[in-house]
Amino acid sequence: MDAGAPKITLDQESFKALASDVRVGILKRLDVRRETVTDLSNLIALSKPTLLEHLEKLQNAGLVKRVDEGRKWIYYELSDKGRKILHPERVAITLALSAAVVLAMIGAAYVLLSMSAQMAAPARLANETAIPNALQSAATGLALVVFPFVLSAFCVVVALGLRVYGEHRRERFFEQLGAA
Repeated sequence: MDAGAPKITLDQESFKALASDVRVGILKRLDVRRETVTDLSNLIALSKPTLLEHLEKLQNAGLVKRVDEGRKWIYYELSDKGRKILHPERVAITLALSAAVVLAMIGAAYVLLSMSAQMAAPARLANETAIPNALQSAATGLALVVFPFVLSAFCVVVALGLRVYGEHRRERFFEQLGAA
């Protein structure tokens, strides 16, 4: 792995579960959507008993969970642990997007405050000596308004960059598992 890439810590059970190409293929398939045993059996070209053995190992490792909604079919899907192993970058993306929203809200508050201050300013601007000061404070106010929006846009760009990086890291992770 790259020196700057985040390390993924796997317990012994998870490592054993990921040691099989078939189980890695099951994880990749369940990363797309949840599936029934029949669907997985057809997609991966395995018998149902063999597939159930692999699913049991993935369940024991906590990477996959069985979803029985009391209906005709029983689905299998990635557990939270399985998603975190496949997509550790999602936490950073969530934080970056949250920061973008908060900064945009701060920028909107500055806009509203500066608009209310400008509404009150005409009474004070009757004096000609106050005009240069008002222009200077307007420029400072504009900078204060624009700055949170620029930071918000930067956070969105960081989140998108993290998503792309995470996809590439995930591909390398599965390639290394296949090479091991």
